Amino acid sequence: EKNIKGFNVLEVIVVLAIVGLISAVAYPKITHWNAQRQVDSAASKIKTLFTNINAQIQRGNYGFVQVYFFPTNTNLTVISRGMTQSTLAQKVSNGEFQNASSEEKCDLDGDFWDDDGRQSRKPEVGYLELGKVATDIDGPGAICFSKDGRWYSASSSFLNNTTPISSLYICERNAEACLGDDGNLKEMCVNADDKENCMEHLYVVSWSRFGNIRLEKYNGITDEWINQ
Repeated sequence: EKNIKGFNVLEVIVVLAIVGLISAVAYPKITHWNAQRQVDSAASKIKTLFTNINAQIQRGNYGFVQVYFFPTNTNLTVISRGMTQSTLAQKVSNGEFQNASSEEKCDLDGDFWDDDGRQSRKPEVGYLELGKVATDIDGPGAICFSKDGRWYSASSSFLNNTTPISSLYICERNAEACLGDDGNLKEMCVNADDKENCMEHLYVVSWSRFGNIRLEKYNGITDEWINQ
């Protein structure tokens, strides 16, 4: 008769224990790595959305556009919206824009716009639903652009008193050390206990009133921002 051998119960238990130990050690690193990849992807997508909607102004598809942000405890929604040249001309001719504050011009209401990325399937506008990322804004807000910069404006979280804010910091949502009550994302990250992980995936998207968009990543080793 053949001498057929297999695993006994003790050997199976030892193998399972080793697999469980390796998984327990590797899982947090894999989870963190995946979260960091999502931050990298989210930063790139936000820049692309900014760039694309501003390109529509240059092409003449819109006279006035908006990038709207809505952060929650679980995700970040980003929407681009467009106002046609004819609608803008009407609002200018009736004095609605000339007499409006920055916040009134950059209205958050979707009905204010001809095309809304959350409702329209037009390629000119876009919609992002991003998890695993956090920003330094603490509530809904928007930035608005026009071709010559004349109607550049902002609303809510993107206003510093009456002056539009020109940048947005992005980091991993679970990296709580990146976020602070003072809203200074970079400083909180640089001074964090977990500096290496926090600073490794810290981005800033910035813009000018003329729609020049820039994405930079923070390098903690050289303490500088690297253009992406």
